[in-house]
Amino acid sequence: MIVSGIFQPLIRLLALAAVCFGCLAWPAWAQQELSGILEGVTGKPETPLEVGIGIKIDQIVNVDQKAENYGAVAVIRAEWTDPALAFDPGAFGRNYRIFQPDALADYATSAGAVIPVFVIQNQQSNRWIHQSAAGVRSDGHVVYVEKSSLTLQAPYFDFRKYPFDTQRFQFEIASVLPAEFVSYYPLNQHSGLGGMLGEEEWILGNARLIKTDTEGISGNDSDQITLVFEGSRHITYYLIRVFLPMFVLITVSWSVFFLDEYRKRIEISGANLLVFVAFNWAISADLPKLGYLTFLDFILQWMFLATGAIIVFNVVLRRLKLAGRETLARKLDNYALKWIYPIGYAAIVGFAVLKFLVTS
Repeated sequence: MIVSGIFQPLIRLLALAAVCFGCLAWPAWAQQELSGILEGVTGKPETPLEVGIGIKIDQIVNVDQKAENYGAVAVIRAEWTDPALAFDPGAFGRNYRIFQPDALADYATSAGAVIPVFVIQNQQSNRWIHQSAAGVRSDGHVVYVEKSSLTLQAPYFDFRKYPFDTQRFQFEIASVLPAEFVSYYPLNQHSGLGGMLGEEEWILGNARLIKTDTEGISGNDSDQITLVFEGSRHITYYLIRVFLPMFVLITVSWSVFFLDEYRKRIEISGANLLVFVAFNWAISADLPKLGYLTFLDFILQWMFLATGAIIVFNVVLRRLKLAGRETLARKLDNYALKWIYPIGYAAIVGFAVLKFLVTS
């Protein structure tokens, strides 16, 4: 695909910056300069360069819920065919040539070809390229492959159903050049998740490629390929480490009603209250400071309130006993033991399941 002479230095600069140095964020003046040059191009291609994009994640290094990002080791693959890059196999003694990225940029520039430079839209850190190479066939078909590690933003995290939540992860590759020059299509056979991701906290799957368009750094619409996959948590961990201790604490709080001495009840409930506070802080340390309640937050806060109410209730019963109204105190105590406490907790859990897990 041929572009005007004024576009050649730009293509070379973009290729070197994006492929060799990781496609980091450009300053605002670069967008203005690119837009101005594109407007001056008179020989726009009749059809855009068709480029296949594949994204395969081999490893998940970490998932940082508080920062809402994740680290990954990924293989990025790009394929396209440009007759301008064709060569005589007889002159080289073989049907293909291997290039490093900067050498490919030089070769494409000298041939007047478009380099389909890309940028990773949700990249948050430097992209460390482990290996990269491009193979060019004699008919101009190019295969570029790189393996790199980087940190990616995960802005679609929603913790309302925590720990029964399913989170969405994305890996977004967008074309630097507008869609009129470069058009993307997904390489599904070279995309997805590896079999040994090394991430034990999450169950990851349902990977698929999605093609969309986005506003590129030129200010024009550019094609984008996104690898989307989902992650859910190991529920067994939370059943053993969170919900089982919560059930024990609730049972202990209920058992104080079987003690005749109200002072002992108050002491045990006070100790339980401190345990709930520590428990709440330990769980919240894994999540960002959210502006909404999660399912687990709701349960914990009501457990905290219920334990505080038990302390107040037992203080009232003790005061009634000291005032000579022990019969009334025992009647209220029996009513709370049989009805208020168990039905109250069942209502709290039922409401939480309905509000956070069913309807949201």
